[in-house]
Amino acid sequence: MKIFKRTNTLYLNTSFTLAFGLLCFSLLSALMIFNFILSPMAHRAADDLGGLMHIVSKSWVALPSNKKQAFKSHLRKQHYLYITDKNVPVRDIVNTFPFIPRLEKALLHHTGQTVNVKQSIDDDHCYWIAIPHGKQTVRIGFLHDRIGPHPFKAIAGIAAAACLLILVATILMVRRITRPITTLSNAVNLLGSGKLSTRIPEAGSEELVLLARNFNKMAEEITQLLTNRNLLFGGISHDLRTPITRMKIALELIEDAENTDYISGMRNDLDEMESLIQQTLELIKGMDKYRAVTIEINEVIGSIVSDYQRQGYIIERKSSECGDYKIEVYALRRVLCNLFDNAFRYGGEHPVTLLCSKVENKLIINISDQGPGIPADKLEAVFQPFYRLDNSRNKKTGGSGLGLAIVQQLCDIHNWKIQLLPIEQGGLEASLEIPIITS
Repeated sequence: MKIFKRTNTLYLNTSFTLAFGLLCFSLLSALMIFNFILSPMAHRAADDLGGLMHIVSKSWVALPSNKKQAFKSHLRKQHYLYITDKNVPVRDIVNTFPFIPRLEKALLHHTGQTVNVKQSIDDDHCYWIAIPHGKQTVRIGFLHDRIGPHPFKAIAGIAAAACLLILVATILMVRRITRPITTLSNAVNLLGSGKLSTRIPEAGSEELVLLARNFNKMAEEITQLLTNRNLLFGGISHDLRTPITRMKIALELIEDAENTDYISGMRNDLDEMESLIQQTLELIKGMDKYRAVTIEINEVIGSIVSDYQRQGYIIERKSSECGDYKIEVYALRRVLCNLFDNAFRYGGEHPVTLLCSKVENKLIINISDQGPGIPADKLEAVFQPFYRLDNSRNKKTGGSGLGLAIVQQLCDIHNWKIQLLPIEQGGLEASLEIPIITS
């Protein structure tokens, strides 16, 4: 089943359908040509040759001896036949062909007696018949080239030509059909990966021009929508941060010994609001794709690990030398930091394990914690924005629900793969697969 799934493409399906239809048409045409043209022509040619041989044999018997040599020469030049009344060494035909039975049938019709075609012992390409006339037997020979139409050779030639033409026509026609679809598919992938400047040339037939025009219009609308969204969220974040800052300053001014706990709680709420705004902006920024540069992966990972260790977190590195790779540094740092934040939030004070390795043409980074883990039916849902396992949305039991959504967004844009895998001993492993860019 996997083989059929891999070949289940529009190009192959259309090619097979078109080739099968043309092949059936060619076979039917060949059968019609054989039955109504070639076969009747072969019968007519055999009948004409059989009648000619019968007449020639009767004329040979009636001719005087002094005129037989001239008649023999005329027969050879005009009809490519050999005639003699002498014995010729012959044998049965080893490899017969359709014309021979037709000729024997025609000779039976014209002479009224069974006449078998024999093959010359001296020349495999020469055939002889013996027609009795009383006490005299006339032997007439002909070469293989003298045989009339070759139906099976014609059918074989038609089949070979049909297969070649079908192959060429199918490839050209199917490529003409699938090329615009491939172009559209590539453009959709580029647009989905963040290249908003992607457009399709509006050329070709009317349907393709209309399709390209609609795609380009959609791409422009998406670009405008994302631009407006960025402006909107940028304005909202600025408008929200300004009053938050003023409220923090006001809290500093009114704080005293009697309301310290109350003011501290308000300050924490404001910090949480500001953090939520920051994470929302990061989710929006995640849709922007930055230019990939060649970096030393171990240096990037080491820098991130050092930052967390300075904050008192424990990270056990089991990384090998991953080497230099071409990668978007901002996206990698953002993804790893969010995965570390998630691991430390739910893993408590337990250390987090980091493993970096290269498998074939992929860079694999695994981050494992010792927390309670995630139920199997929730492993995909946690990547949705604002989704949390704790429905009460208590800030003590989790974050804002945007950390893993940002990770998923960045991975989708850069063609990376992120998976959450449960650990048998307890905990959760986040596996990040990054294809290695070779150019």
